[in-house]
Amino acid sequence: MIDYHLHGNFCGHGEGDLEEYVRTAIDKGLSEIGFSAHLPKVDTPDPYHAMLEEELPAYVEKVLGLKEKYSKSIKIKLGIEADYLEGYEKKTSALLSAYPFDYVIGSIHFLGDWHFTSRAGLVHYKSKDPDKAFPDYFRLLEKMIRTRLFDIAGHPDAIKREYFVPSIDLVPYYRMIADALIDTGMAAEVNTAGLRRGAGFLYPSREFLKVLVARNVPLTLGSDAHRPEDVGRDIGFAISILMDVGCEEVSIFERRNRESIKLLSDANRS
Repeated sequence: MIDYHLHGNFCGHGEGDLEEYVRTAIDKGLSEIGFSAHLPKVDTPDPYHAMLEEELPAYVEKVLGLKEKYSKSIKIKLGIEADYLEGYEKKTSALLSAYPFDYVIGSIHFLGDWHFTSRAGLVHYKSKDPDKAFPDYFRLLEKMIRTRLFDIAGHPDAIKREYFVPSIDLVPYYRMIADALIDTGMAAEVNTAGLRRGAGFLYPSREFLKVLVARNVPLTLGSDAHRPEDVGRDIGFAISILMDVGCEEVSIFERRNRESIKLLSDANRS
């Protein structure tokens, strides 16, 4: 079993030293984990939602040190989660290329100045039109994917909430995203945080996931843990859903090269 989306105390909203995450992963029987702390914001420093740029070398050193220390017990990958911010592609690329990441998760957390994944942003759902917000989100996600800056599309429908439901058909947008992922060779993340953040299901939705699987889009797994006790949370459920919709393998990464492992054999190791 793998978990490629772990955070920690390298930002203001994460808890716990990274070593606590490693020990928890070992205790839970995970075979491979990846840290994906928030890349420094490339527009405005935001130490609550992301690490500061001067902290990035320490983060890389910490993960690589843990990788060596626990090499006989678990595989540890050096990842990062980067916000996609239009107009800052060159700065994002420069920051990513400066370090030996195994994978980069690209994520959409903002629509304009609406930080919809933040606690402060939740109140704004009341004033937003889902029939406009969902298309805007998916168009921005497609643009992010086609930059080819990233390896994994993080929580690919993170804007969804149980109480924020569009009347329009989203399947054409799911297909648009699947096409972009196939064209660029990127993977999509199956993120279990949707089960605990009011989305009502995994990110992505079951219908979205079916489209991705039907198009043979590569998939990864992540808990989006921001505290040690959430390492591996609901990954077993995610695996059961993936197998139910016909997915037979998931992707792992090393030095930004992707390979696949059989889902069944991975589940059997959990």
